[in-house]
Amino acid sequence: LRALLRRPADALAAAALRRVDAVRTISPYTTELVRALGIEPAGTFPTFVDLGPFAEREPVDPPAEPTAVFVGVLELYKNVDGLAEAWRAVERRLPEARLHLVGKGSRVDVVRSLLADCPSVRWTPELDAAGVAAAMDEATLLVLPSRSEGMGRVVIEAFCRERPVVGTRVGGIPDLVEHGKNGLLVAPGSTEELTEALVQLLGDQGRAAALGGEARRSVAPWLQTPEEYAARVKAVVEAAAR
Repeated sequence: LRALLRRPADALAAAALRRVDAVRTISPYTTELVRALGIEPAGTFPTFVDLGPFAEREPVDPPAEPTAVFVGVLELYKNVDGLAEAWRAVERRLPEARLHLVGKGSRVDVVRSLLADCPSVRWTPELDAAGVAAAMDEATLLVLPSRSEGMGRVVIEAFCRERPVVGTRVGGIPDLVEHGKNGLLVAPGSTEELTEALVQLLGDQGRAAALGGEARRSVAPWLQTPEEYAARVKAVVEAAAR
């Protein structure tokens, strides 16, 4: 259904964008989408989200047991099936590694099959923000193998907890994750690259910790207070009004 609706939805969105007084984008990725329509954004900044559970506490050391955590809906665009296939290979190469899946959705059958095959996997259908922060503290890294993605708020949350990210080169993920600096990027849909990236970081805790430290330092531009967000929105509205 998403595939069938994509073209008319894109056309409708483009028509709407050309009729508005101002456009605020949330990342370099969305800025390029708007510029492709011949529109210059009036401002570029993310939507405000409460990162209190992730940013208020000091980060903790990664666990001794190498662990990857996935946080997101269990849907096709999140590539849960690709992660499941990759993890079977990871478990064979790193029997001591663990995977924690957090989320629910239509691809729950993929998760249940993985649980049956791999004793290294556990699944939590739902967590609140504090629970997600705790799950990240219990992990070595966040894995985000999406086939498509917007800005990827969960990446910012992981960076706040000083955890590197293994993600795909799609959407807004490369706006946040710099390959080899605060995480690793792989080709979308490549099970082989995803497997190798997970093995590299889970098998080298020192490197994972170093990338995590850089992740913490790189998150600052994406943080904002409610007052800062309100001021940015006000500036966009006032400019449009003039």
